[in-house]
Amino acid sequence: MRVLLVEDDPAVARVLEMALSRAGHQVHLARDFPTAKARLAEPWDAIVLDLNLPGGFGLDLLRHLRQDLGKATPVIILSGLKQERTILEAMRLGAQDYLTKPFSPGELVLRLERYVAQR
Repeated sequence: MRVLLVEDDPAVARVLEMALSRAGHQVHLARDFPTAKARLAEPWDAIVLDLNLPGGFGLDLLRHLRQDLGKATPVIILSGLKQERTILEAMRLGAQDYLTKPFSPGELVLRLERYVAQR
């Protein structure tokens, strides 16, 4: 599975890269909004998306993916933002799931695999 990991925190990115790689997935990291936006056009099996990014907000990337590009790629939001309105907006925009930090890498991998298998 090809996974786009959009995460600016090096420690979180490293943990996720290790967990996803150990599960046999190819991980491609985008550390900021412009890089992630450019890479959304590529074919991905799944996307793990942080919200607070250098250069922009992750929900704008999700909106671009769904509305402008018309892609149904499974997206799991992984964020420190826990406000209900942010979570509801992510779900309305088409995120499959919303996990808050701190998180369990194993749980994230299993959820991601479940959403990809449902496609």
